[in-house]
Amino acid sequence: MQMKSYLLGQGVFHFVNGLVPCPPSHVSDSSVNSYSAINPSFLRWKQQDQLILSVLLSSLSMDVLHLVVECHTSHCVWRTLEKHLASPSNSRIMQLRGSFHDLRQGNASIVMYIQQAKSLFDELTVVGRPISLEDFNLYVFHGFHGEFKDLVTSLVIKTDPLSYADLHSHLLTHEFLHKTSFNPCVETHLCCPHHLCYPLLILPNISTAPE
Repeated sequence: MQMKSYLLGQGVFHFVNGLVPCPPSHVSDSSVNSYSAINPSFLRWKQQDQLILSVLLSSLSMDVLHLVVECHTSHCVWRTLEKHLASPSNSRIMQLRGSFHDLRQGNASIVMYIQQAKSLFDELTVVGRPISLEDFNLYVFHGFHGEFKDLVTSLVIKTDPLSYADLHSHLLTHEFLHKTSFNPCVETHLCCPHHLCYPLLILPNISTAPE
């Protein structure tokens, strides 16, 4: 839905929905017998469509990118995604819910993990089976590393469920504080005035005395 709104705002959604089909690549030149010239309209259409295609592909996660690997136009990508992702089939819904249930942070950063969870959340909304914020938060909490245990305990006791933006902010703050708590930099001459750590260069012992 966010991508559709963006394309509508840019005035190019008619490319992805097929209302503006690809014009012929060549046109006949009446001034020269049996001669076909490249169609300028085709070149302009191709340039615009490739820009839209690039935007669509860059917005896709690795989980769905393989579905459109053979698509060469924005319309093909859009139609393929609608067919595979927007179909409210029971198997698709079960697959998405299963992926949510098995979601774990693993070696992923907080940003990557929360984005993966948000992608599943959005896909369930698209197929008409949205989950509540409470369930979303619980799924996310369940897949965290042990270092987030204290944070999760403080968040689950809140009266109202956290929005995605608030949850994202809390997690980034916690990750930042957790990392900086292990920062060996102390306020000595080895640190810059702003307490930023730089590697200490060990210089070779070079004697200046003549041999």
